[in-house]
Amino acid sequence: MPSPGSYGTRKKTGAQSQLTLLKKQLKTGNIKGVYLFSGNERFLVDYYVDEIKRIALKEDHNGLNLVQFEGRTDVDQLIDACDTYPIFSDRKVVLVKNSNLLAPRKKAPSRQEGEGSEEDMGEGSADSDQSGSSAGGKAQETLKQYIPNIPESTCLVMVEDNVDKRLGLYKAIQKFGLHIHQDHLNEDDLTKWVIKGFRQSRKTIHPDAAQYLVSISDPDMYSLRNEIFKVINYTGERETVTLDDIRAVATVTIKSVIFDLMDAVAARNRAKALSYLDDMLSLKEPEQKILAMVSKQTGEILKLRLLMDRRLTSSQISRYFPGKHPFAFRKLTEQAGKSDSAYLAGFLKKCAEADNAWKTGKMSPRLSLEMLFNYL
Repeated sequence: MPSPGSYGTRKKTGAQSQLTLLKKQLKTGNIKGVYLFSGNERFLVDYYVDEIKRIALKEDHNGLNLVQFEGRTDVDQLIDACDTYPIFSDRKVVLVKNSNLLAPRKKAPSRQEGEGSEEDMGEGSADSDQSGSSAGGKAQETLKQYIPNIPESTCLVMVEDNVDKRLGLYKAIQKFGLHIHQDHLNEDDLTKWVIKGFRQSRKTIHPDAAQYLVSISDPDMYSLRNEIFKVINYTGERETVTLDDIRAVATVTIKSVIFDLMDAVAARNRAKALSYLDDMLSLKEPEQKILAMVSKQTGEILKLRLLMDRRLTSSQISRYFPGKHPFAFRKLTEQAGKSDSAYLAGFLKKCAEADNAWKTGKMSPRLSLEMLFNYL
């Protein structure tokens, strides 16, 4: 599978500059003493953590110089682990996951509520850990004071779901180390990553097929990697991966079925629409979510149809759909081309009526959906 490479947000943000610094450090092997990772794209987080471990631990395949903490962590034990010299090596890695040491401090109850004493209460700000007024605050303050003194032989790596940037501990990490925040990549970058992944397996995938795979899959890279492996196994020795290959083996999701369902709506094919509705319900998707997606998609098709009726060019129309994935936009264009604005407006009105019917208890959610598609 491909490494993350240069993929990521295109905006020149502080997060990107931190990532650029990390990549330079990994390239030169000059890793620092403390790193903080956060964000919902765990594939990228795990990749960079593994790279730090690879550089720091080198030939230490037995993990003698890797100390790991997970969950609530005693800060004194953490510091002891950092202060312990590595065994037959120049560096050691102390890896801490989800310790909550960087989570926001809970506000102390007010005096009027009669809970706690004066010494139990912080100063009310996120950075009140300086007062050391609670167990959590003391731990944060202790680790904050320790950060500048981490031995050169130790690399402290923290992976946290919950990070409060106002904390003194966070500011110390920022001053003496790096904070790398990795959220899901955008669809364009994921498409490039998918194409590169197939290429590294000596396979070629058409951009349309790669875009389709990204558009129907969950946005996290672990899920996409699993889909790529499935397609590679399915195609065997064949070098070219087609859209039909993706359709044949990709995991069925509500995102994949909604394309087919809206094709049926645009073509006014009641039987197919009801069949796809059954597929969506078999995925255990709530009826309310299905109706919301159908309403949203119908609104977008109607919007595009009205723009097409004004005889705007493709480039002019695309401005009304900023950020729309190329594959999704092409599907939208195909669906709008099969429909007229009066029909789409009528169907959108029926969506609103179906929503009202189940909310007011006149129909069950499923019956309201089935009645909606009888309009086709």
